[in-house]
Amino acid sequence: MVLEKVLVLGATGYVGRRLVSSLLKEGYTVRASWRKLSKLERHSWAHHPKVEPVAVDIFDRESVRKACEGCFAAYYLIHSMYHGKDFAKLDKKAAENMVWATEHTELKRIVYLSGLGEEQAGLSKHLRSRFEVGKILRSGSVPVTILRAAMIIGAGSVSFEILRYMTERLPVTIIPGWLRTKSQPIAISNVLKYLVGCLENPATSDRTLDIGGPEIITYYDLGKLYAQEAKLVKRFVVHVPFVTPRLSSYWINLITPISASIALPLIMGLKYDLICLNDDITNIIPQRLLTNKEAIQLALSQIEYTLIRTVTSRKYPEFIPEWTQLGDPLWAGGSTYRDHRSIVIESPLEDVWNTIIEMLGLGGYCDNLPSQFRGVIDKLIGELGIRTGKKDSSNLKLIDFVNCWNVISIKHQKHLKLYAELRIPGRAALEFLLRKIDNQTTEVHQHTMFVPRGLFGLLYWYGFLPIHGITLRNRLKKEVDTLKNSK
Repeated sequence: MVLEKVLVLGATGYVGRRLVSSLLKEGYTVRASWRKLSKLERHSWAHHPKVEPVAVDIFDRESVRKACEGCFAAYYLIHSMYHGKDFAKLDKKAAENMVWATEHTELKRIVYLSGLGEEQAGLSKHLRSRFEVGKILRSGSVPVTILRAAMIIGAGSVSFEILRYMTERLPVTIIPGWLRTKSQPIAISNVLKYLVGCLENPATSDRTLDIGGPEIITYYDLGKLYAQEAKLVKRFVVHVPFVTPRLSSYWINLITPISASIALPLIMGLKYDLICLNDDITNIIPQRLLTNKEAIQLALSQIEYTLIRTVTSRKYPEFIPEWTQLGDPLWAGGSTYRDHRSIVIESPLEDVWNTIIEMLGLGGYCDNLPSQFRGVIDKLIGELGIRTGKKDSSNLKLIDFVNCWNVISIKHQKHLKLYAELRIPGRAALEFLLRKIDNQTTEVHQHTMFVPRGLFGLLYWYGFLPIHGITLRNRLKKEVDTLKNSK
């Protein structure tokens, strides 16, 4: 069967960039749109043979018409939250342009992703705008499928990232009243299956369908679940009923990388219960819905992969929607801190390699008093502690323990990657890359990666950051000089 061309308006948004990947996986040809073609270059599918990049100004109806031309269906993933206070007016104009464009093309279907919730007095400006856009799209002659979702769980989702940063960076959990409202989050992978499934199921045409995960939960309890899965220490809870969503957005702006202008519309939507009013889609497009715990675990699994993956790795895992993707904001996926240091040493490659192994095995990175004390505490609480390192570098192999490190990748005299086994407020990996410049000169690159666990993890990282450079620049050079003088 020849699959027809599909237009994705908003292809570089959180859902859009993942939807393009999902459609390509199913064999569709995708016309991916954004205001500037240069923005599309950031994405993994930018040069895929079945992707047609197109620049679209959603506020220019002729531009929208040209984008729709030749496509049988369009996904409408446009919103103007990033345009400031007038986003509702802009959303309305964009939807009207879309309706006009569809009347002047052969487009057969529109699929629109909207927000979950009941239309009622006092509804947030953001949700009112989403509902109004749906009504405008429905005013045209082209059948529109409206999928309505609450929070989408996955790295890169703004609402999920707010939850992540708030939970990780605050040892004290402040509970305003809006955190007690009920919601029905859904994993991004389930959202994508529903979106793609709409094209293949005529029963979804011209309908409004609620999509949600299998569990109803409060935002507060979801934060507790995240803390549990991220292995954070138990949070103290303070009930502060007078904290408004606006004050909360300013607080989020202060302690997370997400601006108040983006956070506020989302928080305002949490004042009311956001649960599915119908579950018809579960019969039309059956799939196994991930629980909140499973979705969070999947999002967090990328952290472990990032630490274990080496700088020289070329292979990536199969597309996992809950992971960050190329084109996601820098703050997506939580905080993974990296430090890179390099030095050129006047010594043969073999001597430098042996010195690094000896430093790691006989002390060096873990021979200071704080590390030794931490190692003793580790053993007392049943952890691995500091082990005696291997003294023979030629026999070093995978899964060997080198002092407080576990060897996870090694290529003799070229590459070494280690994973920290001590109980620290986070997870750490250390990597060395060696390059022979000539017989008497070696270049060494040291890469440190650290994923902090809570506020203490951040303090730990910034407290030890200066040591990384001092260790490489002074200690390694000194040890190599000592080795040379002993010969």
